[in-house]
This record gives sequence, C-alpha cells and structure tokens, in this order.
Amino acid sequence: MPRSESDSEDDDLPGMPEYGADNARGLLDGKGYKDNSARLKEKLSAAEADARNGDGDEDDVMEGDWQHFADVRWKLNHAKLLYMINKYAQPAKTAEEEESWVRNVPLIVLIYEGIVAGVLDFDYAPQSVLISQDGTSKRSFMNVTQEGKSAIDDLREKKLINGLKLSTEDFQPVTAYQISSLGIEFLRQVPNKVKLDVDNYIHGPKPFHEKLLQVALRRAPGEDDVIEQHFYLTAEGGYERRSTITEVEDVSYVSSPFLPLSVRKSEKPTTSNAHRAGEAATGESNIKDELSEAIHLAHVSLLVGEWIPFGSNQIVALNERLGAMDRCQGGLFTSKIDNDPTGTQFKVPPGLTEVNILDYDLIGCINFEAEINYPEDEGIVQVENFGMHLNVDGTIMCGLKIEAIMERKADDISLDMLSRLLVDVQKDSSQIMNDLLSAYQRSLLSMIFNGDQNQRCKYNMVIAEAIDPKLGAEEYMDRGDNENELKQVIGDIQGVHDIGADDVLVLGRDGLLFAGPNSRRHETLLLFYLSLLVRDMFIRVFFVRTFVLDDLLKKIRKLIVEHEKDPNNIPIVRALLNTASRDIILLQEILSYLFESLQQMDVPDRPEDEAGGTLYKVLNMSNMRRDVIIRVEDLNKLVHGAQHELQNLSAMTDVINTKQLEDVFKNVEANTKYLVDASATNERASASLEVMQMLLAGMFAFDIIDHISGGTLGLSTPWWVEQWINEPIVARFPFLWFAINLAWLALFCFLILRLMRHLADLSTGFLTLRVKVNAKINLEKMDLFLADKPIDVTDSMEEPTVATKKVAWQEKDKMLWAGGAPPKIEVIFDVQYGFLLSVLFHLDQKKSELDEDGLMRIFTANLAEHGVLEDYEPPKSKHSRGKTAAAPDAAAE
Repeated sequence: MPRSESDSEDDDLPGMPEYGADNARGLLDGKGYKDNSARLKEKLSAAEADARNGDGDEDDVMEGDWQHFADVRWKLNHAKLLYMINKYAQPAKTAEEEESWVRNVPLIVLIYEGIVAGVLDFDYAPQSVLISQDGTSKRSFMNVTQEGKSAIDDLREKKLINGLKLSTEDFQPVTAYQISSLGIEFLRQVPNKVKLDVDNYIHGPKPFHEKLLQVALRRAPGEDDVIEQHFYLTAEGGYERRSTITEVEDVSYVSSPFLPLSVRKSEKPTTSNAHRAGEAATGESNIKDELSEAIHLAHVSLLVGEWIPFGSNQIVALNERLGAMDRCQGGLFTSKIDNDPTGTQFKVPPGLTEVNILDYDLIGCINFEAEINYPEDEGIVQVENFGMHLNVDGTIMCGLKIEAIMERKADDISLDMLSRLLVDVQKDSSQIMNDLLSAYQRSLLSMIFNGDQNQRCKYNMVIAEAIDPKLGAEEYMDRGDNENELKQVIGDIQGVHDIGADDVLVLGRDGLLFAGPNSRRHETLLLFYLSLLVRDMFIRVFFVRTFVLDDLLKKIRKLIVEHEKDPNNIPIVRALLNTASRDIILLQEILSYLFESLQQMDVPDRPEDEAGGTLYKVLNMSNMRRDVIIRVEDLNKLVHGAQHELQNLSAMTDVINTKQLEDVFKNVEANTKYLVDASATNERASASLEVMQMLLAGMFAFDIIDHISGGTLGLSTPWWVEQWINEPIVARFPFLWFAINLAWLALFCFLILRLMRHLADLSTGFLTLRVKVNAKINLEKMDLFLADKPIDVTDSMEEPTVATKKVAWQEKDKMLWAGGAPPKIEVIFDVQYGFLLSVLFHLDQKKSELDEDGLMRIFTANLAEHGVLEDYEPPKSKHSRGKTAAAPDAAAE
C-alpha cells in the first residue's frame, strides 16, 4: 500500500510489503495524474489541429516535401544540424585540398548555443564530459543534449555525415564529423530560410557577421586553485564571448538519507525529511530551457557509487576520526588542518558537514548520515542529507531518498530534474569524501586521475517503485524521447530488460535504473553489481593512466638518446625518472588494493523466484567478476613492463652519469697536472727572482755610496770626501774602500732580507672559516642589511631550478667584532626560496681574539637584530680556542 510522506524509509523496509502492478498503478493514479503517454497524445492532437487551422509556429510553415530524402522524412532539427556541420566540415573537392572535420566536443557546444538561441528544438541536461587539451584531460559538467546526439547518429546511419575516430595525446578517444556527398545533395533541397536561421547564430554579431564562430577552451585556476574550464566562442577580428554550456543549472530539492539494509550493521532508523518536502516548492531553479518530460518516476532512491583504495587501517583511522567509538558520536566536520592548536579562536569558511554515525564495524565499514551545509545560489533551497557507506573493500556508496524536487513530490519525479540533482550529488559527495580521505589516499587519487580527482566519474543507481509510462523493455529503446531521457541519467543505454511482469531494468554506461514495485527485493544483487561496476569504471581510468605512464617513459628515452644535443636533458631526465618511479610505486599499491578487494567478493546465490533468477541472469555477475579479475591481472602485466622499462632507463642514465663523471675526473687530472707544472715553474722563477732581488739590492747599495760623493753626477768631489775618504783610506790602504763597499753590500742585503721576511709574516696568521648554514631568511630584510655594507663583490648565478647570489664585503665596526680587526665576510644565499646557504670569514687573528664560534655568534646575532635570520642556533666548532664567551660581550658593547 502507498506510503505517507511522513513515513521514514526504514519503517517500510523490515516488513517488506507485497507490491504488485495494480498497487503501483494505484499509487500513481492516487497522486493525481494519469499515464503521461495519454497527455502527450493530447498535445500532439492539439498541435495537428493548430497546423490544419494555420495556427502553427514558424517551423511548421517551413516544413514541406523537401524533407523527404533517402526514404526518410527528416525533421527541421536534422536539416539545421546537417547545415551547421556543413559550414564547419566539408570533404575535399580535389586531391590538392585538405578535408575539414568538426570535433565532437565543439559540436556539442555549437548545438547548445543553437538551443539557447531558439534555433534548435532540443532538450539538454548536465553530463560529465572528459575534455582534452594540451596533452591533459579533465572532466567537466556540460549541458549536453541527448536529442542532438541522437540526431547526429540518425544522420550517420543514413550516410549523410561521415565519422572519424582518432585519439588525443593522452590517449582519449575523439570523434569528428564531416558532411558527406549525400548530405550535400540533401542540403540542395533545404529552404534558404532554414539555412538562414543557422547562419544567424553560428556567425558573430555585426561587424563580425561574416566571420564563422570558432569554439575555444580555456583553463584557469578558480576557487581553492581548482582548474576551471570554460568554452569561448570567438571570431576572427577580436570578437569573443563565453558560452554558458559549463554552467550547470540548479534545482531546489529535499532529500533524506538512504542506505540499503544489506549494508547496515544495526536497525537504527535513518532521518526522514519527508515533512520538509514542501520547502522545495518554495525554492527556485535557474533552468533556462523549457523541459519536455517523457518519463516520470515515483519514490526514487539514489545510490551514487565509486571505488577508492581502502584498507583496514584506513577504516579504523576513519572510525576514530569520526568519533564512532566516542560517547558523543559524529558532529560537524571539516578537512581544514589546524596549524595552531593552542590558539584561542579558529575560523573556517562556510559549508561544514554534519556527520551522524549510524553503525560501524571497526575494521570492516562505517555507515553514517551526512547533512550538507554548503552555500547555494540565492533562492535555491537544497536539503541535502546523504547516507554514506564506506567499506574496507573500497566500495563507496552515497545514498539518498528524494522527497521532492521543486513542486514535484516524491511520487512525481521527472528524469530531466533528476539529472540536474545527480550533478549536485556527485559534486557534494566528492567534497565529502575528499574531507574524509587520508593524505595518502588523496595522493593515490590525484595520481590515477592526473590531478582531476575532484571531477572523477561515478556510477548512478536509480531505484524507483514505479515508472510512468510503464512500457515493455524494447519500447524504451525508441531512439526518441524515452531513450534520450534515460541517457541523461545513466549514460548510453546498453540494454533494457523486463524483470518479471512488473519491473524493468535499464542498464547504461554510467548507471542503471531499476523501476517497479519489487525493486527493493533485489537489493543484494543490485549492490553486488554496483560494486563490480565501480571497479570497472576505476579500471578504465587505470588503463588510460598506464598509457600516460608509457608516454612518459618514451619521452625519457628520447631525452636520454638525445642528451648530447641539449645539456639540460640530464637534469630533466632525473626529474622525470623520479616522477615515473613514484607513479609506478603508487600504481602497484593500487593494484594490490584491487586484488585484495576482489578476493573478498563472493557472488551471491541465484534467487529461487523467477524474477530474481531473471535479474541474476541479466546481470551476469559471475562472468563480470571473472572479467574484472582478468583485467586487473592484465594491468599488473602493464605496470610490471613499465617497471622494467624504468629500470632500463635508470641504467642508461647511470651510464651517462658515469661518463660525465669520467670527463670531470679527466678535466681535474689535466688541471692538476697543469697546476703542478705551473707550481714547479713558479718555484724556479721565485729562486731566480730572489737572486735578481739581491743583485738589484747590491746595485742600489753601490749607487747609494756613489751618489753620496756625487761621483755620477759630473760634480766636483766635495772636500769632505777628499779629506775623510780619499786621503786616509783610498790613497793609503789599497782595497780597503772595496772591502768597505762589500761590507755595506752585505749589511744592506741583510736588511732587505729581514724586511721581506717581515712582510711575509704579515700575510700569515689569517683565519678562514667557511660555515654551511642552510637557514631560512627574510629576503627583503637581507637586502636592507646589505644596503649598509661596503660591497666589494657581487656575483649571481641563475639556473632553471636554482638562483643564488654571492656578496662579499669588509666589515668596518671594530667594536662589533670585540674591538679587534673586523673580518671580511662573504655570504651565499638562495634568492628564489630565501635560504642563507653558507658564510665565509677572513680574519687576521694577529689583531683579533675571536675564534670560530665567536665569529658565527656575532654574525648570526647581527642578522637576527636586523630581522634577517630567526630561530637559528649556530653550530659549535670543534676547534674553538675557548674564547667564545668574549664574543657576545663584545657584540653587546
């Protein structure tokens, strides 16, 4: 019997009431509406009557016999779409011309713009799309029209357009389209009015009305440095405007947490928000399109699933983090790191999540409710209350029961609005999980999704107690409104099956829909199928990631082979090898989690009833589990192959490093030999120089005696020379004056030698101290500190990853340096990251009492006084002379 709005979901489940087709039909009829197919027939009849009376719209006027082509009566939308493709992609007319093609994603953007402009009559709904640019792919929600994609398929089936398959740099598949010769023939009979409507929106406004609009993707960091993607329509000459295709439309809704009984560990009831269903009707939506609804569901429960590497230790840590074992369980939750635990106040941005623990298994799983309080746009009312199931095998489920969407209550939910709600659920569930995961798990996801983990794909399971219209399975695959609406929720349809007389199962690429009064009876089978499908989706991403890794290894090999062409190759190779090694390690760890989770999965037994047996056969879970295991084993082979290639590349790099080291040794040996030879030459030259110095000194000594008497100046001999030297010495004692000259020579040379030795002694007794600091500094304060110094030398070095600066100066303040001779200081610091790398002191110890410790303590104290250096304790020298205590006192003076 039908449930009241105030009943909670768990109040109905334990009893497992009998459902039947009559009850389901009564449930729908009792809520005030009949079969929607009857309503559609009424609308079509009214439209035909208007056309006969001349009251039809402009499109009706343009219709005619020209629409018949290739045994098909084509709709106006087909003709407009074909003409648009013709403007962007045409086959070559001659062998010298190049063919043009239009890619799938830009075509989706152009179709959306045609819908917004009112030219194309299609519905659209948000869908996660993988967009590739510059070798990287990122997901984004786009307003995609399934009707437009179906129209493209119609044109391809009848050979009016051609399709081309290719792949991107990161190995994502791409489809491109081009009008065929048959399509060109059809366009010849299309009226110009139809073509004019298309031309008006695919060309820019005046003065760019003759320029065809081009679609361009731009990426830019948004909030929290998350990369945002937006499409722009540009025209040659400078025109551009941003498309709204990535602006997902919000709806107001009310939801209650939902978790299947098979994953629960207790009978604790979940919260029911059925009494708040009316709040959704008071809210607004920003839907721009006029929705054309074909399918409605009653009493919908959603399960959004994904697979994340989990282990027993992560589950235990998560239970402790959420306070599952505390007296007061749960509470408000945030992933913000508290960097000041002793501070009085703590501020966080709005948007906290409130967690209410339902039950848990310490090492197995945890079930809880999460109430989302993220801020929404003005007027949007969203009561978001999820049920979350996190299992040790990595299966993650986010479940909710829809109480109302806008003015629609639980018994009248349209797929158009449901598709917009699912986008909100996927985004918010990703945010919740990112807050709950450990840093290690986030690093795994970041690697496997190439940094796009916030937009990761998920599997949507929609369970409804009734569907309207209730048709046979094949009737939903009508290539029309029914199939297109189903695609909006679960992706491309892979199959539709009748499960018994009352239930229907629709399988899609990204989800499934199980509708019927007996849907809740098959939860065990559906949940096991969900756990397999989320692994399948993860394996698809993993497989693509192995191609990205293989491309990285090929790039490394190319750089190694061409290392002699560019000296920067080897540092790049080292960095890329580190990246590849890290990726392979993480991939191996993920594979181990996958293997372990698959070993824990046991396929459920086949149900005894006929409907359950049919569902068991359709889902084919045994074969699917086997296929998943085979795919994981294949991935293991790929990762092992990549690991062997990495080892080979590392060995090649070691050979290059060894060769470069040998070259360095040879250069050092050659330089050393040159220095030895130069030293020997210098030693021989110094001996000759000393002899020359003595000869010059002797000549200078003789010149002194000669100049005293004025003998070389051409002057008369002074009287005192005659009286005191010539007469008493030279004239009376032969060779005596010569002996006196020799004695003077010896005395003069002796004095000269003593003077040279004294000067040599003055150049000794210096202390050279080099200290490796590696301390964080304030670069602005460092510049101010150096501005007051008499700089002798400044030397800068810049490399791709390093930028250092060397500055040398002579200190002048004797009082600062303990009253002795100030040292000469040379510092080297990193101007890119702000680190003081090393300090070099030159000190004349003959004029100073400072030792090694004293120099460093005075220098670091001086830097700290100027705010350059903080929290640094200089190392104590092992060769200190015990005079360190005097240094701080001198510095204080």
